[in-house]
Amino acid sequence: MRKCILTLCILIGLLTGCNPIHQQTIDSEEVMTSFPDIIEPHNPEQAEQSGDVVVLMNGMRNGDKWRIFMKHVSKEQPNQVRVTQYTIEGGPVIHELVYDGKVIQTTYDDSRDMYGSGQGETTNTCKGIGTIKSEQGRTFYVLTDCEKENIFSLPK
Repeated sequence: MRKCILTLCILIGLLTGCNPIHQQTIDSEEVMTSFPDIIEPHNPEQAEQSGDVVVLMNGMRNGDKWRIFMKHVSKEQPNQVRVTQYTIEGGPVIHELVYDGKVIQTTYDDSRDMYGSGQGETTNTCKGIGTIKSEQGRTFYVLTDCEKENIFSLPK
């Protein structure tokens, strides 16, 4: 009986120690080390199901994911979020933000936007997130202290 229990404990230890999905938990919220695959065509429903923060002309979906990301940034705790913004024509522009507790690594991808700049995928490193107010009085989140020109903004 003792051999059976010992064998079972060793087996459980091996199975949990060899788990191929590496995640860490912060405040009971999971942080994945990579983003889910993008399902094509990357329409708003698919983006929402993938866990993206989805920004449309008439509002935001999965806004809780953005709030969780901002909470972790304010506490200097690693986290990540993918934001998919849709243009007036309906083209997705994807921003992946990965915060390591010190800086935010961003990836911008407009390759799916037929009327975009055609840059494709570009990366940037920024030190923080702030807010700005437009001339029309709307407030936006923006990345701050970036190595390259910042092209990320999200309505608050």
